[in-house]
Amino acid sequence: MRTRADILSTLRRLPLFTDLSDQELTLFAETVIRLEYPRGTSIFVEGDKCDELLIVETGAVKIIKSALNGRQQLLSIERRGGSLAEISVFDGGKYPASAEAADDVVLLRLPADNFRGICLKNPELSLKVFKVLGHRLRHALSLVEELSFSTVRGRLIAHLLRLADEYGRKTIRGIEFELAENNEELAARLGTVRELISRNLGRLHGSGLIEMSRRTVLIPNRTVLQSEVSVSK
Repeated sequence: MRTRADILSTLRRLPLFTDLSDQELTLFAETVIRLEYPRGTSIFVEGDKCDELLIVETGAVKIIKSALNGRQQLLSIERRGGSLAEISVFDGGKYPASAEAADDVVLLRLPADNFRGICLKNPELSLKVFKVLGHRLRHALSLVEELSFSTVRGRLIAHLLRLADEYGRKTIRGIEFELAENNEELAARLGTVRELISRNLGRLHGSGLIEMSRRTVLIPNRTVLQSEVSVSK
């Protein structure tokens, strides 16, 4: 069973809390609750009242926006150290999207009142939260631009290039990386349907722009693939 000391040790390792004093961390640890969610479990639902800040201790959480017709858009995947629902914590509003456990997840739950109170006393923590919110805003604007002005092919290529830059390893044949998401999950991320993802991956493979073996992707020539993004708009 996890003790308060264990939770305190976890909080110390989270980037959001690196500037807090021992006393402030202890105040957090006294009110933190650990929550466990099996893979596929709903953590919160869009429109529900929010009165907590959630931080990912282990696992990964999918943030999903749903349309009235049932279509889902994957907004982000939050992993260890990532925080959830910061906006709602500060404006007292409802969850703007839903969250689902992408695998077995452990979350730290902090009451919203407690978090806001320590932010008021610690400007450095507030600035870090603003930085997180700024990053989310930039990501949202980029997502809107891609969904509005780019084809499915263009969005898929741009996503593959991002994965190559973040997780790719250079080989003598090109840049190689593992595609963690299946075609249905890619469709949710890119605002389309699974069939179009499958078709476009097949065409990229057939034209030699990428090579796929199971879930391993190889980009032989990043520059050539990059040039296809503008062509696909």
